[in-house]
Amino acid sequence: MGDEDNRFTAWLNMMMQQRGFSQAELARAVGVGDAQVSRWRRGQVVPTVHSLQRLADTFGVPRAGLDRLAGYPPSAPEGAGLEDAADLARQVERESYQAWYGQLLERQVPRDLWRVYAEACANLAEAMGASWQEALGRAQRELAERAAALEDAPPEERREPRNVGFRPE
Repeated sequence: MGDEDNRFTAWLNMMMQQRGFSQAELARAVGVGDAQVSRWRRGQVVPTVHSLQRLADTFGVPRAGLDRLAGYPPSAPEGAGLEDAADLARQVERESYQAWYGQLLERQVPRDLWRVYAEACANLAEAMGASWQEALGRAQRELAERAAALEDAPPEERREPRNVGFRPE
């Protein structure tokens, strides 16, 4: 199974879970058999161009991103700022979240409150990011302090510090 198959398969499974689609429901929405969706999900085959369009319509994502994820030549002009497969996967994931967020707003939040809701979400994202940065900085300082303490310790007391789950960037 190639890298492209893995990326498309991972994306499809994530989107199905995120949107609450069963295999049978997705098959009906796209107009294919249950077994075909199963083969896509296992990475045995990639969808046809027609099926990719139906998937893009069903999930509300750009078709060009799906073409690239599935290993087809891009239908959008080359050089759209995507450096590698990871950039493409991030772009498609971001666009799928944007579409999902838009659907959520339309279904759950009255139109008059959209701006307030978006501002509250932005504030929450900012606070979460700051909290994560603070925790990461604290963990990095603790590791540096332990490493410094080990350098001063006699050789028999030296042990390697354990990774606490954060990777420095």
